[in-house]
Amino acid sequence: MKFSLVLATVDRTDEVERFLISLEKQTHKDFELIVVDQNPEGTFAPLLEPHKVNFPIVHLERPDDRGVSKSRNAGIQRATGEVLTFPDDDCWYPPELLETVNNFMKNRPDVDTVSGRMAHGPAEPKVELGNHAEEGYFLDSRLKVAQVPGPWGLFVRGPEAQKAGIFDETLGPGAGTPWGSGEDTDYYLQVYEAGFNFFYDPSVVVYHPIATQYYADRSDLQRSYRYGAGRTRVWKKHRLPFWYFAYEVSRSGVGSVLSLLQGRVSKAIWHWGAFRGKIRGWYSG
Repeated sequence: MKFSLVLATVDRTDEVERFLISLEKQTHKDFELIVVDQNPEGTFAPLLEPHKVNFPIVHLERPDDRGVSKSRNAGIQRATGEVLTFPDDDCWYPPELLETVNNFMKNRPDVDTVSGRMAHGPAEPKVELGNHAEEGYFLDSRLKVAQVPGPWGLFVRGPEAQKAGIFDETLGPGAGTPWGSGEDTDYYLQVYEAGFNFFYDPSVVVYHPIATQYYADRSDLQRSYRYGAGRTRVWKKHRLPFWYFAYEVSRSGVGSVLSLLQGRVSKAIWHWGAFRGKIRGWYSG
């Protein structure tokens, strides 16, 4: 099966180079990479050029039209593969990833989309996977689908399921709105609500660095606010239960208080921003 990998990127080069190197090592070779480049025109091409001899790369330069949702939608329009996925620009793949998904999709024609898990670890070529003997299963509710961790680990079979969703361009980083996240969850739920199923397979693993750094300043407060607001706006749009919203808001509120009591001021600021943002998003419309 042919894979289309839609990569939206801005302000990252070392991480993208690592991803490109991981693609060269894939044991399954039938794929195309569609890079939607939001950097200043002409700055990213030298990074991609050496890799074009190893696999097909479509390079779309969009320096004046930023936003991860806009970029992914532009990439979808150019995709020609039977399976569609959206790697982050700081993730990278183990060598057998595409082969694992390819074999799964061939053996399970009843599955429309498959999602995997993220292996946490430092930005190194190898990450310990640990012991994951868990069996795969269908995600049979909106709430379960909403908890799929990220588009970097989601593979959508085409063409019908691929046409069922589009990224909401008012959501996500670079959208220029208060809703700084949730574009991925909104996309999943569009596909699910159109009648396509989701399957979790723990053997599908994508490497991604751990985001643990908090900045005790106003920009971090605004960032966590936007992330929280985007998430709950999507939950309300897709009619997730109120109890789940209340639980998540409580977690942020309690996290802020506990972090402050522990003297972890920067983390308290992050949780406080998320607390306020989640309330704003849920009651925004």
